[in-house]
Amino acid sequence: MYQSKTGQLFQTLAVGASGGIAGTGLQQAVKKETGVVELQAGPKDSVSHLEFSPASNHLIASSWDGTVTCWDIQATNTQLLAQQSHDGPVLDCAWHSDGTKVFTGSGDKLAKVWDLQSNQTIAVAQHDAAIKTVHWVQGQSYQCLMTGSWDKTLKFWDLRTATPSVQFQLPERVFGADVAWPLAVVITANRGVHCYNLDPLPSHAMQCETLLKHQLRSVSICRDKNTAHPTGFALGCIEGRVAVEFPGGDKSGKADSTFQFKCHRQTDGSSSVQDIYAVHDIMFHPVHRGLFVTCGGDGQYSYWDKDARVKLQQSPTQRQPQAVTAGCFSTQGDLFAYASGYDWAKGYAHASPQKGYHVCVTKCEVQPGQRGRK
Repeated sequence: MYQSKTGQLFQTLAVGASGGIAGTGLQQAVKKETGVVELQAGPKDSVSHLEFSPASNHLIASSWDGTVTCWDIQATNTQLLAQQSHDGPVLDCAWHSDGTKVFTGSGDKLAKVWDLQSNQTIAVAQHDAAIKTVHWVQGQSYQCLMTGSWDKTLKFWDLRTATPSVQFQLPERVFGADVAWPLAVVITANRGVHCYNLDPLPSHAMQCETLLKHQLRSVSICRDKNTAHPTGFALGCIEGRVAVEFPGGDKSGKADSTFQFKCHRQTDGSSSVQDIYAVHDIMFHPVHRGLFVTCGGDGQYSYWDKDARVKLQQSPTQRQPQAVTAGCFSTQGDLFAYASGYDWAKGYAHASPQKGYHVCVTKCEVQPGQRGRK
């Protein structure tokens, strides 16, 4: 059974870098900054998605280098478990609900299932273009794999058959998605937002008009604090702005509860010019459901209180040398993992492979209503 030992993990690391971490075959955790563990043997290109297992502290990372990597994050060590690959960049990854299998979607137009016990992969889905999103849907009467693609389709797969059981045609390419039973939200090019009701079977519920005026980059579904039922979603865009939207009104039925705010912007102290960065990832806390994090192209991640509409804390650590491209909370919410790498916002001329690509884990002690470092 999973037990939280976050404090012990970081106390162990604080002993000193020279001592290392004992254990045959274990990858040494590096104390990059106070309270931060940088995982070793990571991807050789930017990370597209991070996700903790629902059943353990196993962490997976999909990358543009064509790999998906799995680590075991424990109290006294961090261990590289295994790595698999595609013939193209891996654009997304997701856990099966039982924590024994991983799904991956790639630029090679295939989605695979990776059985961690046998360390074998099998292709389970295919599109006519790159697969941008993969999500495991654990329903009350069915379970399936949901894939979204740049071929402008959303497909639901029963893994026992070679053809999708349900398919939806979209007006544009899929750029992102999130699932929280019984809701799925899919974002597309041209600022499209599509909501699907998954109960009893997948069906298109509505197309939403977002407050954001620029290309959407990320989406995360928010839940009711008491019932955990989905109530709305947060959207991030390339213009350094987030919108928290409730298409059907919030819990009180108020339609004006939707709001937006600016974030991930940097101002040079010597001028009034402001650099604006994309919001690459958004995720809500699994326990404190009003708390969420945004990851930006400015090399920072920030904690926000949805209900109080305030910024709680900026990255406790120093600004990353490149964009924070992905982030995720552990199942119990006591750990936060993030990845940094180049996001190609400034093109080929500004690519700096020597800055490296990093996956790090840190403690999450922020709670709604507790404002800290800005």
